[in-house]
Amino acid sequence: MYPILYRKKTGTSFCIALLLFALSVRLLCLPVLRTALWEEMRNALGGETFFRLALFLETGMLPQKQSASGQPAPFPSAPQQTEASVSASTQPVAETQSAASTQPPETAQPSESVPSTSEPARPSVSASTPFTEAEAEAIRFRGNCTYQVDKTELLLRPLRWKQSPGPKLLILHSHSCESYTQTEGHTYVPDANYRTLDLSNSVVAVGDALTEALGALGVEVIHDRTYNDYPDYNRSYAVAREKIQTYLEQYPSITMVIDLHRDALDKPVREKVAWEGQTLAPLMLVVGTDEGGLSHPHWEDNLSCALKLQALGNRELPGLFKNLSFRRERFNEDLTPGSLIVEVGSTENTLPEALASMPYLARWVAELLNLQASTPLP
Repeated sequence: MYPILYRKKTGTSFCIALLLFALSVRLLCLPVLRTALWEEMRNALGGETFFRLALFLETGMLPQKQSASGQPAPFPSAPQQTEASVSASTQPVAETQSAASTQPPETAQPSESVPSTSEPARPSVSASTPFTEAEAEAIRFRGNCTYQVDKTELLLRPLRWKQSPGPKLLILHSHSCESYTQTEGHTYVPDANYRTLDLSNSVVAVGDALTEALGALGVEVIHDRTYNDYPDYNRSYAVAREKIQTYLEQYPSITMVIDLHRDALDKPVREKVAWEGQTLAPLMLVVGTDEGGLSHPHWEDNLSCALKLQALGNRELPGLFKNLSFRRERFNEDLTPGSLIVEVGSTENTLPEALASMPYLARWVAELLNLQASTPLP
């Protein structure tokens, strides 16, 4: 153990000395004693170099040398932290632990910006307030369409919608069986993964909530609650197209068609927005074009409508609308100048979260319909 001490023959006295030496080294390594005993031990052994070597062989550590003032520096038990490193390491840790103790794991913020629940509610701004270039630039696009568009021109463009007595809005669901994460009180028998024939727990129930909220605002709505994706999912858009055409023939007053969906994210992330003590499912508008090869004379009008709707939402509740999905596909939106797909939450959201977003969407749709009333089709 101590090669440097084995030069003499071992004997009883040497073993006792060795034991005492080892004991003294052990005592010296105690944090309470090492500083006080350093000077005494160094003087007793008669040489700092010898003692440092012996201590290294015993513990693998060396004490610091004397400081410039001649006083021995304390034996370090851990790397010393500067004031800056202490500030950077301890304060954020406390904040992180506090946040972790108050939020469950699934409440990750989200990738969009989320309004704080402590913010006062923003009053709704009337659709009569002119839109601005800044509002157009604040709306970001996603999706596979490569068309370059002038967002400002489209946002400021008057809505070219006809006016006639009767219902103005049709709500339907090309994918009627889309459903959400089950929760207590909202369970269902799945027909497939996040799909169910129980319309009271599917996206159709979200359409019911939107219809009710619009009705309370005086908007006459037709809500189609029939299956479009069952029994043949692949024909869902074709089936929905036939129904839209039938409704348009029966009610020529319809100027806006909302195809209400539930999104399915590539990665399972629970996106949500906290607002006024509620948890809301985010919304995403989907606008198709003719870039995929199908005729679509209304895609610019649809995009103008979507930009206005999202701008109205951003005025009152910024963060609820995700980036606008701009697509090559048509999605039956060629049938009216006011056709939109609205994705309400995703598979990771719950039905109550989707329902909670509908009063806000209803208010903005009603404002949009009031706005079009002042800009009739010539």
